[in-house]
Amino acid sequence: MDFAEKGIRPPKPIAPPQERAERRSMKKKGFHGSKLSSRAFTILELLVILGILAVVMGFGYPSFQRYYTNGHLRSAARGMVADFSDQKQRAMTGDLAVQGVRVHRLTLDLGANQYTLQRCTTTSNPCLAWEDMQVKSLNQYGNDIVFDPARTNPPNIEFQTRGTVTPATIVLTNGRRSTATIQSSISGRTYVDFSMQ
Repeated sequence: MDFAEKGIRPPKPIAPPQERAERRSMKKKGFHGSKLSSRAFTILELLVILGILAVVMGFGYPSFQRYYTNGHLRSAARGMVADFSDQKQRAMTGDLAVQGVRVHRLTLDLGANQYTLQRCTTTSNPCLAWEDMQVKSLNQYGNDIVFDPARTNPPNIEFQTRGTVTPATIVLTNGRRSTATIQSSISGRTYVDFSMQ
């Protein structure tokens, strides 16, 4: 039968069984003859993965930066609330360093962004002279955290021996214009309200 006359392609010759087995093993090994090439990544696949990671990180970085900056503001506000609680406790029960209970005070320095923990030098009330116990700066939490002088008052918060506290509002802000408003009542209850940007 002449296939060329009829316009039909001739069938492929059937390879002997040994040759067919060799072809199958070459397909399994891959183009270069190594078994690893079918399981390894190509350089193009690696570049695509790196590109996807770069895009995801590019979108995630601003969120991470915002969370990180606002975390510093939260820490500063919670540190001040802890100092309020400590000063109230010291005023009511006394210090180990001095005899008797004394009025304590937290003095704000709005310009320097720091506050001072103080105690009265005598047991008299009202107190006439104060002794500094510790000075704390807001910069220890982050360089952009400051007092808002327009909304912070009064600058001196006194903690009486009977447990009462000068009512106060202290507002902290950061570079993102997020705020932490610390409020204390006359009974000494202190809470923080955060407004994050």
